Amino acid sequence: MLAKDILDKLQLHGRTLFDGEKQALFFNWTCAGFTAVFEGSVLKARFIGLGDKTPGFPGMPEPQPDYPFFGVVADGSELTNRTECREEDAWFTLFEGAKGRHTVRVVKLSENARGKLGLLELETDGEILPAPKNTKPVIEVVGDSITCAFGNEAENNSFEFRTGEENGWMSYAALAARELDCEWSLICESGIAASKAQHPMFGNHHAMDDIYAYTDELYDVKRGAALTPWDFKANPSDIVVLNLGTNDATPIRFSQDPFVIDGLEDYFQEKFRGLVEQVRRLNGPDTLIVCSLGSMDYFLYDRIAAAVNEYKADTGDEKIFAFKYLPINNMSEGVGAAGHPSMKTHLRMGKELAFRLRPYLKK
Repeated sequence: MLAKDILDKLQLHGRTLFDGEKQALFFNWTCAGFTAVFEGSVLKARFIGLGDKTPGFPGMPEPQPDYPFFGVVADGSELTNRTECREEDAWFTLFEGAKGRHTVRVVKLSENARGKLGLLELETDGEILPAPKNTKPVIEVVGDSITCAFGNEAENNSFEFRTGEENGWMSYAALAARELDCEWSLICESGIAASKAQHPMFGNHHAMDDIYAYTDELYDVKRGAALTPWDFKANPSDIVVLNLGTNDATPIRFSQDPFVIDGLEDYFQEKFRGLVEQVRRLNGPDTLIVCSLGSMDYFLYDRIAAAVNEYKADTGDEKIFAFKYLPINNMSEGVGAAGHPSMKTHLRMGKELAFRLRPYLKK
């Protein structure tokens, strides 16, 4: 059955977008995907995979395109069938087993900026049934490479990054959500900042405050389409966690004039407050907003906390707080690719985040 004909039978996870031109349901964000319920013994999917090419470093070999990786969770089991999709029209077997009623969740494991993935068609030897609606609380985690799980499965401090070593299912955010029995959505991109720097180092690349309001700005720009607003009312989040600020620190650190650093930090604080205000406006008054930082860098944490306190004092909004994760412990946890959190760090961060959020999810 074509994707367009079964959209109402699928439970969608994260921000997804149906491309009418390609007739595909794209689920490009980390951990985005869908759940299908079917009666039968086999479920196959026809996917479209689109590569993305990231800029290289001067003097280094030109990078090859990255392609999306996905995995499958069948009948509540562990994640299996981890696969790369390099073709624009390819069939994959998602499940094959005993005949009966089965529930299959497809999860995009790699990040949005390093390959797009769309569903064109599902095929079974039985019948595709309506998937149940989500009834769990929803946690949205907004971040950078840390939230993407950049290189969390790489060898200790490996310089080279491979998309196949980026396992979003085992990111701290997904781990915390599952521990709390919540549904989750990740809006994250390696290298992204909370806002554009006052004096950018690498051009005028978008920041989170530019793209947060949209379903998938990265894909819309790639296909040359108008930006698609995200329907926040139809897809409410109980909690939004912002883990941003690590990349905002870089242009401040590399400033050539130490006498302007305070001004650059003031500018960041003002822009971060603006992002908080945007998140509140789009999500409404009932959503808990959590502003976190870590576990790689804490240069701007004091400014984040100050922005939150200033916002609370000015608005009386008490459904917001800030905290920082414990830093990476190189001795006991090691590091993933390019100094990023390892799997051990993600496991620990997931516990930390779950601990911070649990009091707000009590019945």
